[in-house]
Amino acid sequence: MQLMTIYHVKLIVLFAMVLMLSVNWGNIFASEKSDMETKVKAVAPLPLKVIGTEILNSKNKIVKLRGVNVDSLEWTSDGEGHILETVRVAIDDWKVNCVRLPLAQDRWFGKAPEQKGIYEPYRALVKEIVDLCSLKGCYIILDLHWSSAGQEGGTNIGQHLMPDRGSVAFWKDIAVIYANNPAVIFDLYNEPHDVSWNVWLNGGSVEEKSDSPDHKMLTYEAVGMQELLDTVRLTGAKNVVIAGGLGWAYDMSGFLEGKQLMDSDGNGVIYANHTYDIKGESVFKWISDMKKASAKVPVIVSEFGGSGGPDWRRGWWGQSPSTAMGDDWLLHVLQAIQDNNWSFTAWDLHPTAGPTLISGWDYKPTPNFGVYVKKLLVEGRLLKYTPPDLTTLTKEPITTLPETARIGGKELYGDWQLKTEDGKRGGSILAFSGDDEGRLVGQWIDSRGMSELEDVRFNENKVNFSQTVRFGKDKFKAQFLGIIDGDNLSGTFTHGGAQDKIEAGCIKEMMTENIQADSPLIGTWNLEVTSNWGSSKQRLKVNPDMSGMYGINPIEKINLEGDNISFKIVMEWGTYKFEMNFKGKLEGSTLTGEFSTSRGSQKVVGKKANTVR
Repeated sequence: MQLMTIYHVKLIVLFAMVLMLSVNWGNIFASEKSDMETKVKAVAPLPLKVIGTEILNSKNKIVKLRGVNVDSLEWTSDGEGHILETVRVAIDDWKVNCVRLPLAQDRWFGKAPEQKGIYEPYRALVKEIVDLCSLKGCYIILDLHWSSAGQEGGTNIGQHLMPDRGSVAFWKDIAVIYANNPAVIFDLYNEPHDVSWNVWLNGGSVEEKSDSPDHKMLTYEAVGMQELLDTVRLTGAKNVVIAGGLGWAYDMSGFLEGKQLMDSDGNGVIYANHTYDIKGESVFKWISDMKKASAKVPVIVSEFGGSGGPDWRRGWWGQSPSTAMGDDWLLHVLQAIQDNNWSFTAWDLHPTAGPTLISGWDYKPTPNFGVYVKKLLVEGRLLKYTPPDLTTLTKEPITTLPETARIGGKELYGDWQLKTEDGKRGGSILAFSGDDEGRLVGQWIDSRGMSELEDVRFNENKVNFSQTVRFGKDKFKAQFLGIIDGDNLSGTFTHGGAQDKIEAGCIKEMMTENIQADSPLIGTWNLEVTSNWGSSKQRLKVNPDMSGMYGINPIEKINLEGDNISFKIVMEWGTYKFEMNFKGKLEGSTLTGEFSTSRGSQKVVGKKANTVR
C-alpha cells in the first residue's frame, strides 16, 4: 500500500471540515425553520370548531370573527406588491381578528399566463400571509374565489357559476399543506350562482357563457359543495370550512330546507352570506332572512359593502325606503350585525376593487364606507343607528333639496363622448345631470342601450361612480375614478381585476334655427324599446332647435306637427348602414310610437326625465 502524502492528508481533512460545516449549516437552517414553526404555533390563535350555531375555540369560548377581505391574489400572482403590508395594516391598524384571502386555483398551480408554469412564488406568498396572521394571533380564511369553468391552461380564470374538477385538485393540494393549522379556515367556493340547490350540493352539468369576446357557451361538470368538503376531510384536515349559498352567496334558503353539508370527520361548517346595496331587496328582508338562517346554522357575513352616512338619504337615490337603496343602507346593515352579533369580513381593503374600504395605498378609510367599518373594528361599537319607520316614511312626500345640499356641480352636467385610442370620438356616451330632488345622476349610453350609473359623486373636479355590468345572467360591480379638466374627462374604469383607461370629451350643443324652446318635446326622454329580440332602455334627447340624439346616434331634424312626431336616424355597423324611421305621438309626459326598419319594427314607450342641465 502506498503511503499517503501530506497533500492527501490535507485534502482529507479539508473534505471532512466541509462535510462538517455543511451538516452544521443544514442543522442551523433546520433549526431556524423549526424555531419559526414553534414561534408560529406559540402565538397562533386557538383552534376553532362549530357546535350548534356557534363558533367556539379549543377553550369552549364563543368566537366572533371580525375582519376584512384582502384581495388581489385572485387576479394577480404577486399581490401587486401591497398585499403583505395590507394584511399587516388590517391586523395592526384596523384591529381585525380575521382576514379573508381570495385565491385563484389556476394561479395555485402556476397556470396563469404571467406565471409560465412556475407556482412556487405564489404559494410562498400565501404562506407568508398565513404565517403573518398566525404570528399576530389572527385567523385567515383561504377562499377559493376564482376557478376556470373546466377550461385548461389558465385560459378562463375568473368567477364562475360553480367549482370544477380543478377545484377538487386545489383543495386536495392546499388542504394537505394547511391541515389542522389553528389559524386557517377553508372557504370552499366563492359565490355560487344560477344553478339549483341540488347542483349546489351534489354537482352536475352546467352551462355558462365564457369570458371570451364571442361569449361562447361552456358546458362543464360542476362539483358540488359536499364533494369539496369530502376532499378536504380525506386529506386529514379537520379545519373549519365555510360554504356560501346561491344567488352569489346571498340566498340562504336552501340551508333551511335541508341543503346542509355532512361533516362527521371535521370541526364543522359555517354558512356564508354576501350582501350588497344592489340586491334589490330591503335591508329589513335581509335581516329577517339572516335571523332565520342564524337560528338554524352558524353564519358569517363574509362580504358586504355599499355606501352610508349622512349623504345616503331617503329619496336621493330614486328608491323608496322599502327597497335596498333606502335610508342609510350601510349603517342599517352594520347595526344589524351588532344587534345580532354576527361574524363578518367586509369587502374590501383595496382602493380599486369596489366597494372599497380605503381610498388609496395610504390606507385612508373611504368616507362613506371604510370609516364606519374601521370604527366598528377598532372601537367594537358604532353609535346606535335607528332604522326608519317605513309606515311613516312611505307617507311623507319627498321634497326638493336646496341648492346647498346638492351633490356635485354643473361642471359635470351634460354629455361626454368617449374617445378611442387614436383620440377620435368613440361609441359610448356618459350623460350627467341633476334631477329635481337634488341628486347627481348619470347614464352610460352605447349601441346596446342605456344603463343607469350608481352612486355618482363629484367633488373638486373629481368624478366617481359605480356601474353594475351584466353578461347574460352574470353581473359584477365596476368602479370609475376620474377627473375633469376643462372639456376633458379622464380616469380609470376598474372591473374585477382589469382596468381600462377612459378619455371623454364634452359634447357642445350646436343649435342653429327652428328654435322651439316652448315645445313640450324638448328635453330628455327615457325610452323602453321592445322588439322580437327582447327589450332595452334607450335615451332620446331633443334640443331646442329640434335636432337631437337617439342613444349615440345624431338626429338632424325631428318633425313635430301637433302631437305627431317623426324622425329618421341612420345606424352604422362597421361598413353596413340602415335606416330607422320613427313615427309616434306625444301625450303630456308620455311618448309612444314605433321604429320601422328593414329588419322589422320596435315598439317605443317613453317618459320625460325631470333633469337639470
